[in-house]
Amino acid sequence: MTMCDLLLKNGYPVDYIVFSDTLQEFKEMYVYIEKLKEYFLGRYGKEIITLKPKSTFEDWCFGTLEKGKGDGKVRGLPLVSNPCYWRRESKVKPQDEFIKPFGEVHIYIGFTVGENRSVQNTDNTTFSYPLKDVFRMTEEDCKQYLINQEMENPLYRHFSRTGCAMCPYQSEASWFNVWKHYPSTWKYVKDIEAKLNGSMNDFWFMNYKTCADMEKLFRKIEKQGTLFDLSDEPLKDCFCKI
Repeated sequence: MTMCDLLLKNGYPVDYIVFSDTLQEFKEMYVYIEKLKEYFLGRYGKEIITLKPKSTFEDWCFGTLEKGKGDGKVRGLPLVSNPCYWRRESKVKPQDEFIKPFGEVHIYIGFTVGENRSVQNTDNTTFSYPLKDVFRMTEEDCKQYLINQEMENPLYRHFSRTGCAMCPYQSEASWFNVWKHYPSTWKYVKDIEAKLNGSMNDFWFMNYKTCADMEKLFRKIEKQGTLFDLSDEPLKDCFCKI
């Protein structure tokens, strides 16, 4: 939201602010979005438009494949070695449908200084990165900006990035915080794993680790602290900042 606030505050053209609801967000995210809707409408006269997928995560997770070697088998969880099918269904497709009627569009992406990434332009869509190229802000700068503006997302007290609550591509450190601070989400993850036993892909974690494996590790970490080093890097960039 740092990018949106700075663009509007500095008079840049912003026609739409879009929130792509994966239907799997933390409860705090939904509360936060409602506060932002009130803020942007009251200060700038801009509405936040919420996009949603046509199906649910569980529709895809427990649905069956209709082609290829897995034809007829339960799809299972997104493979950590492949692009996430739920990002495609819950974010990419709704966004594509939203912008299709407009013809040519310009999309701002919140990549920051230090993130050497970009999205390839298409015939109808161009992307720009104002936090990196105009405002010269790092992720820490953005976090501090929101704190100073009293617009902080409470999820950043536990996570360095936000996305689906059960994102299989999140870091081990993020998974630890899910286990420690969000027991209902962790229970959901365990329940899905149990129901998918024997499907095409029934594991959330790298190296075929199960929830039980991770719980053992997390308990050791909680007990012994810095003796264990959890990666704070996401397994894969899922472009959740778009």
